[in-house]
Parts: sequence; C-alpha cells; structure tokens
Amino acid sequence: MAQIVWHGNAFDSTGYAKATRQYVMALHARGADVKLVSHSALPPIELPREQRDVLEHLQAKPPSASQRINIYHYIPELWRRRIRPSFGFTYWETSKIPDSWVRQANQMNGVFLPSTHNIGVFRNSGVTVPLIYIRPCLMEPYRPLSPQAPPPYIHALPPFRFLSVCSWIERKGIDVLLKAFWNEFTAADQVCLIIKTAGNADVLHEVERLKQEQRLPHVPAPVYIDLELRSELEMDALYRNCHAFVLPSRGEGVGYPVLEAAMRGVPVITTGWGGHMDFLNEYNSYVIPYHLVPVKPQHYYGGYQADQLWAEPSGSDLQRILRHVLSHYDEAELKGQIAKQHTMTHFSPDNAAQELLQALSGLTRRSFAR
Repeated sequence: MAQIVWHGNAFDSTGYAKATRQYVMALHARGADVKLVSHSALPPIELPREQRDVLEHLQAKPPSASQRINIYHYIPELWRRRIRPSFGFTYWETSKIPDSWVRQANQMNGVFLPSTHNIGVFRNSGVTVPLIYIRPCLMEPYRPLSPQAPPPYIHALPPFRFLSVCSWIERKGIDVLLKAFWNEFTAADQVCLIIKTAGNADVLHEVERLKQEQRLPHVPAPVYIDLELRSELEMDALYRNCHAFVLPSRGEGVGYPVLEAAMRGVPVITTGWGGHMDFLNEYNSYVIPYHLVPVKPQHYYGGYQADQLWAEPSGSDLQRILRHVLSHYDEAELKGQIAKQHTMTHFSPDNAAQELLQALSGLTRRSFAR
C-alpha cells in the first residue's frame, strides 16, 4: 500500500488548514497510510482534542521507505515536482489563474481542485495535465451539540443576528455588505450584523470610515466586529446562535464558511458566482445577482491580474434580500434545512476521501487503502 504524504498547513485558522484537517483525517479513517507535513507561521487554532491527537499522530509518522506520493495543498508557488508522483491541490477565485500558476501546474502529475468552477478556470487558463474534481467536505457538526457557549457579546446584541465569517479583504465584499446593511436597517429594526474576521484596530477604523461615507439619514442597526482567534467549538457556537449567514463575495474557490453555515442549517445569502455554487442554488439559499468586472490589483498577493474577472454583487439586491430574510424567516429556515440535508449528504469527509483515493489509484496505478 502506497503512502500519501500530504504537505499542507493543518493547525491554523485559514481555509487551507481547515481543508487539510478534513481531508487527512478522512483519508486516515478510510484506512489510508497518510503522513502529514505541516508548517505554518500563523498562530495555531484551538482544536477539539480528538482532532489534534489524530493530526499530531499523522505528523509524527515516518515517511515510508517504499512507495509514496506527494500532495501539495498550497498555492502553486509552493508545489514541488519530485521523482515520486506529485500532485497539487489548490483553490482560485477569479476567471483566470495567474500566469505563473499555469507553468507550475503543468509540471505536476495532476492537479486536484475542489469545485467545478475551478476545473473550468484552470483548463481555460492553459493547464494541460489531468485536473480532478475532489469535493470539499466538512465533518458533521458536533453531536451532541457542543456545550461551548457563544461569545459573551452575543447576549448584548439585538435578537436577530446576521453573521459573516471572512478575511478582511476586498474579495469578500465586506464593503458591499456594510453599505447594504446600514442603508436597509435602522436601530429600531432589532437586528444586527456580526462580522467574524481577523485584524487589528485598523479594521475598526475602516468600518467607521465606510459608515461616515454613507451619510445616513438614520441611526443604523449595529455592526459588531469580532477580531478574536476563536476555537473550532467557539465558531460552532457562533454559527448556531445566528439567524442567517451572508457573504457577498466577489469570488470563492469553495467558501468554507458558507459550507459551515449550510451544514448547520443557517440560511445562506451569497453571490451567485464561484465554487460555492456546487452546493448552493436558488432553492436552498438566497443568491445575490452580480455582473463580472475586471479584478483590481491586491496588495496581499501579486497573482491578481488585469486580465482576470470576478463578480460584483448587486448592493441593491442584497439590501432587498436582507430585509426579505428578516420578514420571511419561516421561508429562510426552510431553505436552511434543505441546504443542511444536501450538504450533509453529499459533502461528507468519507465521500471526499473515497473520491480522492479512487483518483490517486487511477492516476498512479497503485493501491492506497486496505
């Protein structure tokens, strides 16, 4: 049985690390020989003890002296083609991948991608090696429900809570969300918006600047910015104590927070373009209309190019949907339950592990599970 050496961050709060945790634990549960190689300069997140024990065991495992293959679950700049079969696994959010990614991808034995959206983008960008769809996955939300209490600030907020979980970057559409929320809701509406993100006081200053730019004729409903590094159990409690999840993103490879909300039955409002549309539709979520626009350069990564497009969600439609969800919550709850049933059935770790093992066997003609 060949060993799978999985190179990828596993202990921080990024989407890449969350996905690594899901995939390697699922492969291990399926009986595969998995070795984890994990390095990260980011602060570690607090994980449930049983998860951390498995991950640390896989990290301590020695590399096999015989057959093994490599999976690099990073951006392509960090992929390495070795003598043994080597595969990339990554995500992208615009209509075209960076030019440097095409060259790197074509040096690998194949590339795993977590959305049909990404398959089309990579192929149309000029990648010629095998491209294999591997569904995103999440473990079932904690059973029984975790005893973890939500963050204490929850109890001081209005009774109806919209939640957004995202990085503080332009791609996530936070500017669109804040403008729509402030313009639609006043302090009398008994509603609030929680944005769980990462950053420092600069984030709070940016929120205040955006609010002042609106020149609102009313006192807007409150927005709470949560900058704490929270454990997996705390995040579970936060999702469960909110009434709708909203992310007017300009582009997603998968959208793991969207999938987390859907798996918990939290009604989802999101842009109708990107990898998350593999598991969302107009029947199980609220889809924000959009049009495609050229991508602007981004200071945090040079791969965003002028010849790429991403979605510009409609702020006026988002504003309308926010009000609709608040005033038609029975309908929203039903959509949430439909999304929960669909995602729990089709995006389980076992399904993803089976897909990955079949793909590896077909590509390498080797066996990876007992």
